Amino acid sequence: MRLLARSLTRSLRGYATLSPHIPPPQAAYTVFDEPSKARQRDRAVLRADSTIVDYLRHEIADRLSERMEDLKTPPASILEVAAHAGPVTRALQETIGGDRSYYLLEESKLALQRDTFDHPVTRIHASPSKLVEAFPHKVEAAVSSGLHWVGDIVGCLTQIRHVLKPDGVFIGAVLGGDSLFELRTSLQLAEQERRGGIANRVSPMINPTDAPSLLNRAGFTLTTVDVEDITIHYPSIWELMSDLRDMGESNAIMGRKTSVSRDVLLAAEAIYKELHGVEEGIPATFQVVFMIGWTPGPNQPKPLERGSGTTNLKDVL
Repeated sequence: MRLLARSLTRSLRGYATLSPHIPPPQAAYTVFDEPSKARQRDRAVLRADSTIVDYLRHEIADRLSERMEDLKTPPASILEVAAHAGPVTRALQETIGGDRSYYLLEESKLALQRDTFDHPVTRIHASPSKLVEAFPHKVEAAVSSGLHWVGDIVGCLTQIRHVLKPDGVFIGAVLGGDSLFELRTSLQLAEQERRGGIANRVSPMINPTDAPSLLNRAGFTLTTVDVEDITIHYPSIWELMSDLRDMGESNAIMGRKTSVSRDVLLAAEAIYKELHGVEEGIPATFQVVFMIGWTPGPNQPKPLERGSGTTNLKDVL
């Protein structure tokens, strides 16, 4: 293993707007080069045994499945969107059982076909941006841990709501804006020193404070958002960047610069160790934003009408 140690910690810490009542048009927002991201993941699967670097996906999937276990009635049909090799589905089969209908939707064909499962799954090769077109069915639950690579996040969430049955639940996890802040600042300082300017080397991510608004815009109700940090220690910046590449998590922003000169990387390595280095190596923080939203349904709890209260607040106080 390339890791010196894994230190997992839990701590609290312009999107396009579409009508929640109609499916959004395709390719409405082009922040990321999504076809390039699929090719990155295909190459990552071909490069080596990519299961070695799935530790972060497995940790996020385990924490997401814990939230599914909290439901009073586990769903009978579950769709994993932007599934990669299906880590959330695997975790759910272990926790709530395999006697359900599981569906995986992923744009990278090699990642989608990589793993086998103990229980049957239906694999769908399609982009999350074309979810409604590729999956004309209804499920009781949708899960995802890969929507941080979707440019039109509101549009994708809207499509997820359209494939959910009434009273269906969406449970998702995305990387938040503070993810890899150590790497980002080190690269920026190094490039500023060596080149006199900076380029965007790390993809933009969702601000946790925006997550409730994103769910509401997509038409979800009873929304819940919480944030956890996962900190992993690496021997050096080289192992961190190598693992990100082998995960298929390299930068995929539109107009990105595809290479970093060696002198900039050497400077970034020294800055990283100076600013953030600890005895275990260098820490890399992944901020994970967990989101839960429900589709409207007849049995869903609703607030009482204004003025219908029967208790006087003065009597309580």
